[in-house]
Amino acid sequence: MGKKKPRLVPTIIVNVQRIQMKLTKIAILTFLLSIFFFPFQFLGSVSIPKENWNVVLYGGIFTTTDLIPIVFRQKTDYKESYIGTIGVSRPLDYRIRWFDFLWETNITKHFNGMNHWETNTFYIVKMNRIYDSPISISLGEGLSLASENPKLENKAKGYYWESGLQKDAIESRALLNYMMVEISTYLPIERKAELFLRIHHRSGVFGLYCPPDPNCGSNFVSYGLRTAF
Repeated sequence: MGKKKPRLVPTIIVNVQRIQMKLTKIAILTFLLSIFFFPFQFLGSVSIPKENWNVVLYGGIFTTTDLIPIVFRQKTDYKESYIGTIGVSRPLDYRIRWFDFLWETNITKHFNGMNHWETNTFYIVKMNRIYDSPISISLGEGLSLASENPKLENKAKGYYWESGLQKDAIESRALLNYMMVEISTYLPIERKAELFLRIHHRSGVFGLYCPPDPNCGSNFVSYGLRTAF
């Protein structure tokens, strides 16, 4: 009898479920630390002046890399599929300590790799002008609805050169959770205008929208401009 050939060890893929779980832990830890280090009376909601609506414009490129490696290791494996997005945002009329709250809705057109439309509506928590600098960090959470099931969010069983063995098929849905992570900077010549880098992220949220293992979704590394009307 001949010797059995050694089985290929599949490439380990970071699971989207772990990504969202880690982000949730980070958000909870941030709020707990703020409560511990600062008096409770400063954590109450306070009124702030209403500002004008903002227009949001950005474009992005699809990446097969998951959210955590993109954010914390700046690792990206791009694929030739792009988005163009236009939207509006507005601050809400309250804040908690250094956290500002906003609302945004946008319309996204996919082209090249995919050709469908997508709309996203979500709330944003923003650490604005950190330490009086022009830099801000934002985290958004909401819903994403595509005009069809995005084909790059689906994956058949098989072996893939870039990611290894795919044991189970990934079946996405038109309606998914939407999350965005963003870092932005205000322009010195126009203090109401911002340039930003945003991760445009759709996800099934632990099987809430699609089968949990493996999870469905997509990421686009995006660059854009936000300015007041």
